[in-house]
Amino acid sequence: MIANNETKKMKYMSKWLELSQKMVKEGFTWSTMEDEKSYHQYMSYNVLEMEQEQWDDIQIATSKIGHIVNKAYKIIFNNPSLIAKLGLPIETLEAIKVPSKYFSYFSRLDLVVNNGQIKLIEINCDTPTGYLETSVANRIITNDKGFNSPNELGLSIFRAWRNIEKDYGIDGETVYFTSYGENEEDRQTVLFNMRCSGTMSKYIAVEDILIDESGLYDQEGNKIDFLYRLYPLEFLPTDVDENGKPIGQLFLNHIADGTVKIINPPSSFMMQSKAVMAIIYEFAFLNRSDLFTLEELNDIKKYFLPTFFRKAYFEPLEGFKKGTNYVEKPVFGREGGGVKIFDENDNIIEEDEENQYSEYNKIYQQYAEMPDFTIDTWDGEYTGKLLVGSFLIGGEPSGVFLRVGEKITGNLSMFCGVTVV
Repeated sequence: MIANNETKKMKYMSKWLELSQKMVKEGFTWSTMEDEKSYHQYMSYNVLEMEQEQWDDIQIATSKIGHIVNKAYKIIFNNPSLIAKLGLPIETLEAIKVPSKYFSYFSRLDLVVNNGQIKLIEINCDTPTGYLETSVANRIITNDKGFNSPNELGLSIFRAWRNIEKDYGIDGETVYFTSYGENEEDRQTVLFNMRCSGTMSKYIAVEDILIDESGLYDQEGNKIDFLYRLYPLEFLPTDVDENGKPIGQLFLNHIADGTVKIINPPSSFMMQSKAVMAIIYEFAFLNRSDLFTLEELNDIKKYFLPTFFRKAYFEPLEGFKKGTNYVEKPVFGREGGGVKIFDENDNIIEEDEENQYSEYNKIYQQYAEMPDFTIDTWDGEYTGKLLVGSFLIGGEPSGVFLRVGEKITGNLSMFCGVTVV
């Protein structure tokens, strides 16, 4: 039995390495993830065979959620009291006054798809990742098993950039693409977007951008007028150079006065706040607002979870039905940071151990149970919770990104392939 297990493990690892090496050649280089202690498997080559009807339902949900969020952006943008609820750093408030036709050109919606229902739990619309997993890795995994990949991320990115050029007035100018140069995942993600964009483009690491009172420049002294960035705006208020100069605030000032035009636009940062989901739910069902049509209200009820603000920390939460578990989330947080799951009696069931992002305001969302899904790993079978990421690129549903992890989907979850049957 031990010999059989070892043979099975060696066979698994042989296939895993074969597929991983193919992915590396196309820019996907993080099939494993590293934390402070060790390396963890990130790429699983299992494939979920999704029924066509479910795939279609996810595409419809993605499109309708995008419409609702864009309408909410128009409402919030013109309402200072709603902007105040977003919990944005005060240093960013001038930058977000730059209007945008669409709240985000590059978004990923995190959905719970279970028991015939689709529920939105997060909107990743400022600096979403997962592009190469959804395109390169998914194609290699599914093709290896004789399937086709249903994802069309590259084509959607190309089409989105044609809209961006029109909306931003880009006419042959160089678009700079940036991320932390030392972060391999971010850099390769940005390079993928750049390759698919079809624009006159140049990559520059964010740490190499030169910033002064007149604008942003590359290392050769060329002015940067258009900048695609995989860099969260909430980082900028604390960014200083080696001499203590507040270059992050200068960056924000240049966004606000139009010296540099950023992609995704400032609206994507604004709508990244998880408070948006509470505002939408509040307007739809608590304030009885007429800002949404009957069809939109039905879509909110169908796809959005009850989500609330807490009036005061020690006051009991209102709005959840008895017997309902709920989740506490900081309005800004990534990879499950700062998330806590509570039972109906306010006891913590599960929480992010590092408790990151605790300085931000919180929202409270009804808990939605993700379905179980079993995948093969280096260490044998693993049954975790399946989270569906659905890309919304240029306003179009563009691909599905599956991850399997714990109740709180963190950085060490594993992705797997998806095909449609």
